Amino acid sequence: AKLAMLTCGYVPRVLGKEELPPRGEAVVYVPNHCSYLDILTLSGFMPRPFKYISKIEILRIPLIGWAMSFAGHIALRRSDRRSQLESYKKSVESLKNGNSLAAFAEGTRSMDGRLQSFKRGPFKMAIDAGVDVVPVALRDLHRWHPATALMPLGRPRDVELKILPRVSTLGKTPEQILDECHDAVNRALPEHQRAPARKEA
Repeated sequence: AKLAMLTCGYVPRVLGKEELPPRGEAVVYVPNHCSYLDILTLSGFMPRPFKYISKIEILRIPLIGWAMSFAGHIALRRSDRRSQLESYKKSVESLKNGNSLAAFAEGTRSMDGRLQSFKRGPFKMAIDAGVDVVPVALRDLHRWHPATALMPLGRPRDVELKILPRVSTLGKTPEQILDECHDAVNRALPEHQRAPARKEA
């Protein structure tokens, strides 16, 4: 992935490397998701190895999906409850075996680049495996390959991959961790990518 991005002249700015866990420590990375280039960017430039938990449709995409399948990433069929349970068990086991995982907690790409609501699955998984969560903010990548575009609109420029402080799972509920991570990612994104303000009841 990194070679492909470098060949295209694309190098994001990586911030927050000091927030990374020590090598060999498993965590769950939770980035925002607004472009197919998210996968190549994280795979190529995140300074730690990890595997993805990804919906099965992504693994069927030429090049990106084939590479992910070959690397042993975990596939998820969202419409199949049995597949969901099997993928969950595999993910927890992989984390306990020392492998970090990346999960797009929004569940799908944002159509306009704005942060969407998070689902609780990745955070419950982290609790069950006894590992922390590291939020990640991908800034302005959607401008170069929005969800509505089949191909990138140009060579990505001014893109940032920002690694945020880890969130401990100790003694917390999935909902508490979810809120902490969502707030952290939202604050780290530029204004035009932040989640819409919640309306007062």
